[in-house]
Amino acid sequence: MAESLDLVRTFVHLTHGGDAEPVELTPFFWRDSSSKRLYDRLVGVFAFASAEDLHSSSQEVHPEADELLFVISGAIDVVLQEGDSERIVPLEAGQAAIVPRGLWHRLVMRQPGKLLFINSRTGMQSRPI
Repeated sequence: MAESLDLVRTFVHLTHGGDAEPVELTPFFWRDSSSKRLYDRLVGVFAFASAEDLHSSSQEVHPEADELLFVISGAIDVVLQEGDSERIVPLEAGQAAIVPRGLWHRLVMRQPGKLLFINSRTGMQSRPI
């Protein structure tokens, strides 16, 4: 059944079987054990107004699949860890980037806005910088 979803409050789990399952975003979504199930692909929108909203002080990696980032509004820098150096990919509203699987990265806010993401949570790791 088709229904309206707010992707800031409800993410969507895209299964290998072709289903799209709404997943409520609770205040403890990322830490809650129920959110640790192995998602095939997760789609959602982050509204960000500060560096903390994008977790700019930590890196993450998605070892099982590439990640798509699309800036709906605002502006960010995607900071890619390439060996011992960092490469910055600036994105503004209407622009997207594909972060290759296995590449450590972080997001830095330049202007408040909204970011759509599609990624795999399987094997995802994070670490402080």
